[in-house]
Amino acid sequence: MTNINCTSNCIYQKDGKCQLDNVTVVSNTLDQSCVYFINRKEKDKK
Repeated sequence: MTNINCTSNCIYQKDGKCQLDNVTVVSNTLDQSCVYFINRKEKDKK
């Protein structure tokens, strides 16, 4: 299990930790902070 600290307003963040179960290697991304980041507000729109 990987312990990733996270304080972003992301759907995977809970109690200061990333709760994403499966991660993969990413070779190219425009966002340097987190390639798995999905804003909680975007989820609410769906």
